[in-house]
Amino acid sequence: MEHTEGFGKAAEVWVDGHLLKVCDYLSTREARVAPGELEGVKFAYTSIDHVPWDQALRGNPSRKRQLEAVRKWSYTGYGKVISIMPVTIDFGLMTMEDANWSHDDKLIGKFVKVQIDRLEISFAGPAGWPEGLQSGGSCGQ
Repeated sequence: MEHTEGFGKAAEVWVDGHLLKVCDYLSTREARVAPGELEGVKFAYTSIDHVPWDQALRGNPSRKRQLEAVRKWSYTGYGKVISIMPVTIDFGLMTMEDANWSHDDKLIGKFVKVQIDRLEISFAGPAGWPEGLQSGGSCGQ
């Protein structure tokens, strides 16, 4: 953690030498996370508009795996689908699940482009811990 404005607000974190702006679900309303190395955290993203898989597949013909900053904590994500149910995408710096699930195993190994409206960081929690208890709420736009 490089810096945070507090719970539900913008934070800056380093991932493999890249400084990313994210929405902070690590801090509490009472205390901000101190700068320093973080352990036991995960990244997730939210997309406002649903993009059909056929369109996402056409969006990454150069087979990139990266996150391109758009503004604040928004990114264009280019990645490779590594699993389905849930759809998991390798963006190079990190691997994240996409909320747009699919049963189509033909997606595995395909390169996609997704719009990330909000990149979030939260505690990973123990395996099997309910998803809703891992993060602290909703970040504002």
